[in-house]
This record gives sequence, structure tokens and C-alpha cells, in this order.
Amino acid sequence: MVSVMTDKEKYRRYCSLEASIPIFSKDWWLDAVCGEDNWNVALIKNNGEIQASFPYYVKRKFGFKAITMPQLTQTAGIRIKYLKGQKQESRLAYEKEIINELVDKLPKVPMFRQNFHYSFTNWQPLCWKGFNQTTCYTYIIDDLSNLEIVFEGFSKTAKKNIRKAEKIVEVSSNNSIEEFFSINKKVYERQGISYPHSLDFLKRMDNACMQNNSRKIFYAKDDKGKIYSAIYVIWDAESAYLLMSGSEPDLRVYNCKTLLVWEAIKYAATVTKRFDFEGSMIERVAEYNRQFGAVPKPYCYIFKENPIISKSLNLYNILTHKH
Repeated sequence: MVSVMTDKEKYRRYCSLEASIPIFSKDWWLDAVCGEDNWNVALIKNNGEIQASFPYYVKRKFGFKAITMPQLTQTAGIRIKYLKGQKQESRLAYEKEIINELVDKLPKVPMFRQNFHYSFTNWQPLCWKGFNQTTCYTYIIDDLSNLEIVFEGFSKTAKKNIRKAEKIVEVSSNNSIEEFFSINKKVYERQGISYPHSLDFLKRMDNACMQNNSRKIFYAKDDKGKIYSAIYVIWDAESAYLLMSGSEPDLRVYNCKTLLVWEAIKYAATVTKRFDFEGSMIERVAEYNRQFGAVPKPYCYIFKENPIISKSLNLYNILTHKH
């Protein structure tokens, strides 16, 4: 009896062959952050070749089944392989057909929330399928090929902070996710926010990244081994990503994170093409990213909810003062 590969198995093979797939859509990343049985993928195939993919994660949210974003996952969404020599009209018609077919393959759940990769620029067919959209921004240094030019793009403040931090700390790296966990938690504790990740989750994610040679942790420590700041960087063939960071609250005044980001950018230039700060819509975070000459890159937050659920969530937010 001949066994037939499932779409998920075909996607795993596709991920092993296609280096340009963003890390957040790789099968091994999804295994780590979702659990192997909690994600799946919709595929469009032509003559046995994958033309488009749409990985998705299903979990219970507010008591309902939802397609949503896994922890620490910046983007997901649709990836389309375009036909060579397509005219603009043909390309748009092709996009619409592919997107419609992929959406029809998704499980029927009452809630959908996903951040799409910034390479996905035409969400109009999703609008016609009843989805809504909000534009968000990440910050990117788009070309790491000349680090002198990159550094020249830094603000005067960033350069000053780097020179200042270099006199106080040394930059190192190690493989201890536990050590990083302890400093990363302090970001949330300082703001009175519950830490969103368990140590077991971070270990699982970190182990997957190490096995795939896709991460590095940078530390700023003084001569006594005191950690001032730390950042966690991952990468794929196209981009590095500033995934997490943390600083000792009483030592933030030394701005050692700025030095670490510069060291991470220099390292990223040896393994990939660009640097993604995983930008935020929070003004102070955007202003910090801008210090490095990073430019805002728009991406789509796509969502769709059953009207009854939307009303229930609105009522819940009102009753709990979360509006």
C-alpha cells in the first residue's frame, strides 16, 4: 500500500528546500512555539509543486477556537510563489484566486487574528472575503552589506551611548537560556506586567533555534560578571530579528542595550541580509529603533470575528475596564 503524504508533511519538505521562508513560518519553529499537533498548513499545489502556503495555529481564546499568533512569533500569513513573466493584471488575478482558495481551506473557526509578513502587500482579496485589516509597523535596516554605512546612519545619541557602554562592559555570549530568562523577566516586573512565557516554553523554542543554528544571545557584563543588559537575536536567510531583550532596572541608565544591538547587527551581517527590530506601535519603542537608522516597514494585522463573539468581547472589556 502506497502512503500518501499529508499537506503538513509536504510543507515540512518544502521548508527544508526553500531557504527564503521566514523563520516564523518554518515547520521547526511552529513545532516549538505551537506544539507539533497544534498547527497545520493550507497549501496550493500545481503539478506537485507548492505554489502557495498558509500555516496557521489553532488555540482556544476567550473560550472560543481561534486561528491566532503563537508566542514570540512576529508574522505568519500567506506566502505565494509567483509565475515568471506575469503581467500586472494576471498577477492580481492570480493573487485573488490563490488567496480565495487558501482561505477556503482553513478550518471554520469564529475568530481569526494574524500578522502577515511585510512581503504580503495586497490584502484586498481578504477584504472581499470579510476580513478586516490594521496597518502595523516594524523597523528594519534593509541592507547590512556595508557596516560603515549602517553605523553612519545611527543617531548621535546612539553612537555616544555605544562609546560610553564600551568603557563599562564587555560583550559576550553563551548558551544559557536560564540566565537570559532571569534578565528578560525584569522588563515585565519593572512595568508591573505578568511575564508571558514559561521557562519550559523558552527552553523548547531556544533548543529548536540552536538545533537549526538560528540564534545568539548577547550579554553586556562588567568585570565582575554583573549583567547590565542582554538581547536574544534569531535569523533566517533573509533577516535577523531582535526577538527579546532585558536590562537590570537600576543599570538602564548606562544604555548597554544600544551597544548590544550594534554588536548583534555586526554579527547579523555575517549570516543574513537585513536586521528587523520587530518594531512596536508604542512611540518610545519606535523612537529607540529609529536611532539605528532603521526605517518603518508596514505590515498587515488581519482579523475576522463572528459578530456575536465581537459583542461578547466588547461587553467583557467594558465590565473589566479593558476598553
